Amino acid sequence: MKQLKWHWSALIMGLLLLAGCAGAATQKEPEWLAGEQMDHPLVGQLWSVKKQALVNRDMWLESLPDGVWLLVGEQHDHPDHQRLTHQWMLQLAAQQRLGPLALEMARQPQQPALDAALGQSSVTPEMLDWQPGWPWERYGELVQSGLLHAKRVLAADLDTQQQRDAYQQGAPLPAISEAMAQVLDRMMDEGHCGQLPEALLPKMREVQLARDQAMAEVLLGVELDGRVGLLQAGSVHVRKDLGVPRWLPPDVKHVSVWLVQVDQRQQPQDYLPPAVDGLQVYDYLLFTPAIMPVDYCAAFQSSSRR
Repeated sequence: MKQLKWHWSALIMGLLLLAGCAGAATQKEPEWLAGEQMDHPLVGQLWSVKKQALVNRDMWLESLPDGVWLLVGEQHDHPDHQRLTHQWMLQLAAQQRLGPLALEMARQPQQPALDAALGQSSVTPEMLDWQPGWPWERYGELVQSGLLHAKRVLAADLDTQQQRDAYQQGAPLPAISEAMAQVLDRMMDEGHCGQLPEALLPKMREVQLARDQAMAEVLLGVELDGRVGLLQAGSVHVRKDLGVPRWLPPDVKHVSVWLVQVDQRQQPQDYLPPAVDGLQVYDYLLFTPAIMPVDYCAAFQSSSRR
């Protein structure tokens, strides 16, 4: 009788464990990690600049033409922006359409390490000489999946010495127009909280130009073979009027998507910055929830006074 009682107790316990495992297995990750303005009507919406209309995200991804670069412009400290690119990459891989993954977050001297890690199921930031300025906890999943699913993971950015050279000697090519130069200078100023001497702004602009030109060269150096390549970079780098697309030949197909967190604005077109040289700024805007605001200028000013 005691043995029978144990048998039923063990069976019940086993069923409970199985139910718990099944529940854990089917539990979905939250759609968004950012928690601000979740009820904003634009959250999760993809807006076409050309059509001036919202479009279906899944159908849009399937409709991307073969042999195109998908340029994804992120906000670096937004936890959902890397996840979105990761999701798109896995979808393209499932469709057997995924080409290479190029990353602003990886510097060109890291390319041999990335090539050596291709196909490996477990990599560490030390194996890739990953730079601490790009937190591994934020980018590691994207990089690891890229090494498993993409044709190649490309280190797109210049290293520190190359950026110093551009600061001192200028970019290989100057700004295409005076308007482009002025907007980049203003962005450099705003990005450094108005604390830079005005004389340094053109030098900072040259670094930005050199980096964009280098990323464009990386994209041009690989054949897509009818697949979709992905570039993950900051939002300014993928601007069609200012960034990497400005240095791509006209025959290189690309689609630029800005991942933008919502604010008090309700209409998609109100988020677009003024265009430079009459060019389109982005092809699409994808709206995400907002993160808690951080006063980076206060931290910057505090550190500059030390």
